[in-house]
Amino acid sequence: MGSLVGALITGFFKLLAVAGVSVYTALVFKSYRNEGPRSPLRLERSAPARSAERLGVWLGVEAADIALRAARGLFNTLVEASAEVGEWYIRRRSPEVQAAVRTRFKV
Repeated sequence: MGSLVGALITGFFKLLAVAGVSVYTALVFKSYRNEGPRSPLRLERSAPARSAERLGVWLGVEAADIALRAARGLFNTLVEASAEVGEWYIRRRSPEVQAAVRTRFKV
């Protein structure tokens, strides 16, 4: 019986953690969408809890911006590499295949 109660309590705290992360992620993406990646950090001495929340969301927005920039750069590199591999592959084929590709894709 004791292990069942312990498992329920552990499951409840895991569920609570997942809910907290979900709410935080939603706040970060909502702020990123509404205010953009360069939103100013607004802190107030009269409301320290609200300021801590804003700081956490601001840090999340900054992290999301960094991750999106890195992903965009990686994607551009992969697109360029894919185009180069396609060109290399076509150059190695027979002239008939090259002509067919040129007429099909208007290269």
